[in-house]
Amino acid sequence: MLPAALCLAALFVVTSPLRAAAAAEPVTSAAPPSLWFAEFSAGLSVIPAGDVTLGGRTYEGDFKDGPFLRGAVGRRFGANWTVAGEWFYRKNELGSLDAGDRRFTRGDVASNSLFLSATYTAGPRFSWQGIEPYAGLGFGWIQELDLDLQGPDGGGFESGSFPAWQWSLGLKRPLAARAEIFLEGRAVAAGERELQGPGGRRLRIAYDAWGLLAGLRWSF
Repeated sequence: MLPAALCLAALFVVTSPLRAAAAAEPVTSAAPPSLWFAEFSAGLSVIPAGDVTLGGRTYEGDFKDGPFLRGAVGRRFGANWTVAGEWFYRKNELGSLDAGDRRFTRGDVASNSLFLSATYTAGPRFSWQGIEPYAGLGFGWIQELDLDLQGPDGGGFESGSFPAWQWSLGLKRPLAARAEIFLEGRAVAAGERELQGPGGRRLRIAYDAWGLLAGLRWSF
């Protein structure tokens, strides 16, 4: 229930200016003042429950929802396409790792990522009150993945960089000649990864995650 409530709250906050503008006068998309733009967004990172293997033992992992930060610089190509270089940081506190007779309840998992993504916007034909849908696909590298477990037999586990894919779906709306706001959902697929810990111990975790982001795009 908590992720759903937070998502609804984020949607309410981001769309407040949209409802106010809709009550006044429809906004139509204008020609962008520049080919280049920068974006900043923040939101909620979600890691689904799944198996974590440590020391030959399988644990059922449960992670709490956490912060998700993103920055990007990109360029427009025509009226519908954009390409952007993106940086992500996400962190999720551990709810529990449970193997029946052994259990961890404290710790966290965090990662930094760099992606190159292409986005397609449907255009004014599919807009309503200036709100336009879009979809994106990207490929990149998760530079580092860290999982810290506190308690006996715990410690810090980390991996080197590895590739991942991502998908995004969102809605955007202009605020001014240079500014747009957006709300989007993202999914990242990295598959099962092996992390190395103290004493040569190894941990395996499926690092597929999703998130909800709200942000601002500024053309320059």
